[in-house]
Amino acid sequence: KLLRLQFAWQRCWRWMAPVQVYEWGDVANVIDEGVPEEKALSPVEKMYFTGSMLEKYEPCVETLQKLLDADGEDDDAWNEFEVHFDRFIDFSWCSNWNGNKYDIVFYGVSGYTGYLTMQYLKRIALKRNPEKFTFAIAGRTVRKVEEMRDREFRGTEWEDTPIIQASYDDVISMLDLAKSAYVIINVAGPYSLAQGEVLIDACCHVGTHYCDVSGEMPWTLRTLELHEHAKQGGAIISPSSAVAGGWSDMLTYICAKKAREEYGEELRRVIGYNRGGGTAQTPSGGTLASRGAMSSAPDEIRKRMADPFGLGGFIPEFDRNGIKEVLIEHGTGRVTTKIRRDETDAVLSKVGLCPYNNVWRAPFVYAYFNTRIVRRSNAMLADLENQPYGRQLVFQEFAMLPPEAIAAMEAAKLSGKGTGGPSVAGEKEALQAQGKYYKQGEGPPLEDLGDAWIALLLWAQTTSGREIRCGFCGADGYFETARCAVEFAMAMRFDYEQLPVKGGVLNATVAGRELYFKRMIASGLKWKMGEWFSEDELGPPGYGE
Repeated sequence: KLLRLQFAWQRCWRWMAPVQVYEWGDVANVIDEGVPEEKALSPVEKMYFTGSMLEKYEPCVETLQKLLDADGEDDDAWNEFEVHFDRFIDFSWCSNWNGNKYDIVFYGVSGYTGYLTMQYLKRIALKRNPEKFTFAIAGRTVRKVEEMRDREFRGTEWEDTPIIQASYDDVISMLDLAKSAYVIINVAGPYSLAQGEVLIDACCHVGTHYCDVSGEMPWTLRTLELHEHAKQGGAIISPSSAVAGGWSDMLTYICAKKAREEYGEELRRVIGYNRGGGTAQTPSGGTLASRGAMSSAPDEIRKRMADPFGLGGFIPEFDRNGIKEVLIEHGTGRVTTKIRRDETDAVLSKVGLCPYNNVWRAPFVYAYFNTRIVRRSNAMLADLENQPYGRQLVFQEFAMLPPEAIAAMEAAKLSGKGTGGPSVAGEKEALQAQGKYYKQGEGPPLEDLGDAWIALLLWAQTTSGREIRCGFCGADGYFETARCAVEFAMAMRFDYEQLPVKGGVLNATVAGRELYFKRMIASGLKWKMGEWFSEDELGPPGYGE
């Protein structure tokens, strides 16, 4: 009994001490079996297992005091302590969850991305989704969430959609939020500036699937730290379930599948060309804030961002560490390893005529993110199933220049003006001058984007030289990002049993595969295989109303 008392006292006193040092392994082993193996704390554990949190649970502290007063001889006090201690460990003592669980909960909907996600929900998903589904909306400030709900759903059958209050700095609210959903869609960016990993960790604890619409590599790097935890919890965590990080990967997956099934080959080279048209698309305030956050990231993160394989992705045939080419110094024979030139960012930053498709191409803002996502998927599929897109794959992405852009480029060259893109600050100033600058959380109303469209045209080449062409064409980019997130959530909710991988931090395409792709097409996204869209075919598929 004294040993048991010492065990209880050590556990609780550690959390009640001024400097908190919590080892999850200690508490997980309720019966002391020697020195437990030290484990790193997850974000939820860091916030929850503290002295101040334990002191809030007065019955646990009081029963511990009873044990001390009785020198460990009171069996009733010991049994009572164990009950309370177990409730402290599983968070149940402080939970305010009402027991309701929704198919999807949307978090952070009071901003611009939330507005377009609600638009997609009522215009497309609630009308066309094959399964009936329940949903709730959540956020830090209930008043703002209520305003969004009332503005978007007043007078409809969803005008009383449940609202959940939760914030990153309240770990209990994050756990309750995760318990309230089968899938959470987080649209509360910029992600790099928030503590969103607390929500992801909560999802890992309770087995809730999660996706967001980030295009921010610093944020993606942070989520990867929870990969093993997500696997253990059976939660699929997918940052960047959006056009950025999504379209390129999905089309590459479809091309690789076709090459494997029809030709028995892998892909050797893939190039994506981005197009857009209609109403001039203006970055939202959140997008500009995200770009600013990435540009001011710490040096170590910026170094990872500058690495073409910063998210992993090497599949060389002879060296898993990434040696694909070498330089041999004349006279000494000294060997320096390097990646292939075609995989460097320098290639993506040039304007020129594509040697493979004879189209003019230029730098594309999300190419430096999408290339890393595709490389990671390539490696993940190799590790999971020994079926990568290609062991020698080179993936590149550009903006395809329309004739008018080529003419403007030539005119700028003749006038001596440069063609480089603006900085974040420069872009803000230009938008302000045009009267199109939006603050964070704001953006153009959907009604002003009726003719806006984006397209991705993909060209793939197999190892023997066979060519495959395909493409997506959708509406405004922000609306299409909402489509990506919602349809991914639907796949996680209703197709989970058919998914080949049941947990982990996964790219959306690796998680959802054909099931995700089919839902995207069924929702109305324009799609073509075998050839690209003609100029007459390029245009928005409509907004459902």
